[in-house]
Amino acid sequence: MTSSIRPVVFPGSSRSGTLDSALPAKPSPGHMPLPVPSLPPSPLATGGELAAHISVAPMESSGRIQDRRIVKLLGWAPGDRLTMAVIETSVVIRRREDGAFHMTTSPYVALPAPVRARCHLTAGCRVLLVPDPQQDALIVHPSTAVARMLQWLHTHLAGGDPR
Repeated sequence: MTSSIRPVVFPGSSRSGTLDSALPAKPSPGHMPLPVPSLPPSPLATGGELAAHISVAPMESSGRIQDRRIVKLLGWAPGDRLTMAVIETSVVIRRREDGAFHMTTSPYVALPAPVRARCHLTAGCRVLLVPDPQQDALIVHPSTAVARMLQWLHTHLAGGDPR
């Protein structure tokens, strides 16, 4: 039995698969093309200044996250006091005078062992770093949190129920 594969040709299109050759060059008399409104750029598409500072970095066995640029951007210095709050599996780090943690002499942020354990972070894992200079904060997302966020977003974009 032989079978052949035939291209799918939609009504109003040509065999070449493009709609351009099937469209009339000018509108028919009495028919006016509808105007297409211009849309403002999506804030998700532009990302603004924040997108330029997002980083992915590996974490050492000591909890040190290897990204000096983020620390410099935030203006954090050795001895600065930090608070760390674990929300689900992400960490929100803020510079505050009453912080229980502190910046070390090297220009890196280090996550203490209890924070790493609660977020299921191990040596060598890569984390997404999202600085927020206006809030004087750094949000650290493990890859599992990033995967969950992307799954939600992709489901939402595809029109499914993102719950």
